[in-house]
Amino acid sequence: LVLSPFITLIIFIMDFLSKQWYQRRVRGKMKIVISFLLALTGAYCVDVKSLLDTTYTDGAGKNVTLSDLSGNYIGLYFSASWCGGCREYTPKLVKLYNRIHKDKNWEVIWVTHDHNEPDADKYFKEMPWIRLPWDQI
Repeated sequence: LVLSPFITLIIFIMDFLSKQWYQRRVRGKMKIVISFLLALTGAYCVDVKSLLDTTYTDGAGKNVTLSDLSGNYIGLYFSASWCGGCREYTPKLVKLYNRIHKDKNWEVIWVTHDHNEPDADKYFKEMPWIRLPWDQI
């Protein structure tokens, strides 16, 4: 209950930042702050382990479980094929991922915001990490 106004404020700020007239440089810095605040809020509201305890799929279609990721840092990447900013950012994240994935025990789980499965599947082919299955979104 205490966090409800806080979450509403974050949603309002995110909506404000999505306006195209807002300066790109400031928007990028604010997204980092908002992501941190959302993560902090989520840490108090959700049992993250039970939330992530599911079966994921890699690019080859193999199943990956949370126990397979044991000992790794896990980043959640929320994006969609229709999102221009996501399309711009994904190749940068792919470069970073390819550079530190093995050496730093780092894994990314993609959570799509696509409106349909074929679009999500096509976009996922550009990504080297694992994804939350469509039926769990």
